[in-house]
Amino acid sequence: MTSSETLEVAFVSDGTSGATVWDTTNGTMLKTYRHTASIGQNCMSLLGNDYLIAADKGPLIQTWPINSQERTHQVRMLCGGKINSLAASPDGLYIAVAISEKLQVWMACSGRLLTTVSRHFQPITIIRWSSDGSYVVTGGEDGLVCVWSLAKLVNTSKSAMPQTFISGDQIDQSAPNYIFSDHSVRITGVYIGNCTRCIRIFTTSVDKTCKIYDLSTGIMLLSIAFDIIPSSLTVDSIETAVYIGTTAGPIRSFDLTSPPRTRECYVSDKESGIKFVGHAKAVTALSVSLFGDMLVSGSTDCTIRTWHVASRQCLRTIQLKEPVINMFLTLIPRQLTANELEPSIILKSFKKTEELENDHFVEVYSYNDLFEEENDTFGHKEDTNIREELEKTKTINARIYEFAINSILKESEPNPKEDIDISSFSFVDLEFNGEKNGFDNDDDKNIDENSTTPRKKKRGRKRSKKNVNDSNISNIYTYS
Repeated sequence: MTSSETLEVAFVSDGTSGATVWDTTNGTMLKTYRHTASIGQNCMSLLGNDYLIAADKGPLIQTWPINSQERTHQVRMLCGGKINSLAASPDGLYIAVAISEKLQVWMACSGRLLTTVSRHFQPITIIRWSSDGSYVVTGGEDGLVCVWSLAKLVNTSKSAMPQTFISGDQIDQSAPNYIFSDHSVRITGVYIGNCTRCIRIFTTSVDKTCKIYDLSTGIMLLSIAFDIIPSSLTVDSIETAVYIGTTAGPIRSFDLTSPPRTRECYVSDKESGIKFVGHAKAVTALSVSLFGDMLVSGSTDCTIRTWHVASRQCLRTIQLKEPVINMFLTLIPRQLTANELEPSIILKSFKKTEELENDHFVEVYSYNDLFEEENDTFGHKEDTNIREELEKTKTINARIYEFAINSILKESEPNPKEDIDISSFSFVDLEFNGEKNGFDNDDDKNIDENSTTPRKKKRGRKRSKKNVNDSNISNIYTYS
């Protein structure tokens, strides 16, 4: 067992509802993503390593947490029309959507529609991102291949965009960097190389050709003509071999280490010695393993096949119920089998209209934004300890407040010794008159001890005003 067999899985969607994850080395199904309708061709993509997004020939993008079989209903990604194709950027920040001949770019973390551009004359059939996420390549039924710069697409500020004039004509900054019109009919496959110094773009079309372009210069490097219609396309990681699926079933391979001397060449069925024979119908999806030793293909004959590249032998065949529509290999997501999802991507519902923001306004999202109420259904559990501590603090504060109020009210209660007047004399005045008439403190103590009136306790029952008056009167007769 090679190292690539334990690292990668295949995400597959067929004519049935939803999508599945397969281990192509042993033919076991790892997970199922349920849905009520089939997913359209080129309408399934991974959003980072946290979510799977797909469209079912409608305006709504379905979203599944990578570890859950059920869709999430907290996030609603509703576009303005029927979706022909979609693809998420490698970093999971942007989602490119094709609606008819228009290209829309959405920001996943805010749900904002950043831009809507159109250069195709017929509907877009395929969208691909570069490995660094700086370019978007679209192919349409009109045979055009457009290369868009993400920096230009997301820059919606017209005042901040420098304008260039050549011969009195103003250049449209929202226009694609390149428009390749060498194909005559519908584009069936697009692949963007991973090389950073010289990025190459590979395209196939129903016109039975495969063309290779240089992204830095926009020049066509090679055009390969076949005697059969190509239906899918992929390239290995080091870009030495091109694999082309055909409508008849066999998979062609073209070696780039020994290219022809001319810019155009023709490869017939007899001349093409490298073929992978096994599918009976059109090959709709191709993907090469990370180490380039395995090739996985999906076909409309309801099978997924794993091929050994060096020997061109079929190692395993997975039988499905319906034709394969989408299939791609990827490294096993870290949280594919996790019980709780800990996403690293902020995901929000799409806003209805394209908002005009301030030119100097910058939207910043932090890691704490992942724990909003909208994302609670993605596997987040609320921290109950913090809430319990908060409730305890509120209870303690309420008790302290109640105690302070009661203390203030008790201190403000009237003192009968100071407030009661008898014949315009207060109790204090009577004591003063007693001392003036020759009564000392000892006599006062005896008088108090002989008095039948009980002393007022600190926290005893409140005495009535009538009892207090009777007590004062008895004290007056005793003095006299």
